[in-house]
Amino acid sequence: MSRPSTRPPQWLMCILMLCLSALLVAWLAHPAGPLTIRAMPEVPTPTAAPTPAPASSPTPEPAPAPDYSLPVPAGEAVAAEWFDDAVFIGDSRTDGLHLFSGVSAKAVFLESTGLTVYEVMEGKEVIRLGREKVSVLDALAQNTCGKVYISLGVNELGYYDPDDFARVYGTLIDAVRECQPNARLYIQSIIPVNTAKCKANDVPYYVTNEGIASYNEALSALCAEKEVWRVDVDRAFADDTGEVPADLSADGVHFKKEGYALWLDYLATHTGT
Repeated sequence: MSRPSTRPPQWLMCILMLCLSALLVAWLAHPAGPLTIRAMPEVPTPTAAPTPAPASSPTPEPAPAPDYSLPVPAGEAVAAEWFDDAVFIGDSRTDGLHLFSGVSAKAVFLESTGLTVYEVMEGKEVIRLGREKVSVLDALAQNTCGKVYISLGVNELGYYDPDDFARVYGTLIDAVRECQPNARLYIQSIIPVNTAKCKANDVPYYVTNEGIASYNEALSALCAEKEVWRVDVDRAFADDTGEVPADLSADGVHFKKEGYALWLDYLATHTGT
């Protein structure tokens, strides 16, 4: 007896072939594009915020160097304590400033009647310390001070030599600087006189305002050369004629109490600070 056939019927095979042909035609008409892979969007890398630069402080302008060819300009009056660490060197006029102006009791006065710059530099012993006398410069070296005020010149007028006066005065400036290197040094101009009262009180004939003017001119040039403060105290006293008013003068050269107070007031408003 024969086996039945396992092959599919011929009509079914024809149908399968037609389906495959249709699929092939459709694929050829609309081919699928190539497979594309989309790139992942880039994530921006976070950047650190810039560190702010520190605010720069403006550089302060350096203080201009003093012009020593000019006198110390006027300013606000300093307190009385300004003179606590001051030393005053001078003659009998400086003695009057000590006694009658009302200056600080802590200020040191190295004064002597008739004192000249020549005697100071010669080492004449005119300052009493205890039981002995010492020179002005030796007395100055005893303690440290903050300011040194010098007022000399009236007793030197009889030499009639402003140039030599300035020369010796320059050696005094050097000596004071060596002795007190940290002190502010002030050279005071020579205050004029009252001519009429000078004659009435037999003041030596060589003490004249003309002579004082020539010595002050020499001092002005010296201060510019040595680069030291110059205080034109004469401006506080001189009237329109260059004389000290009679009501401020005691004997033509020295002053009444009001005159010494005026002197101190001028120093207090001319410190260069």
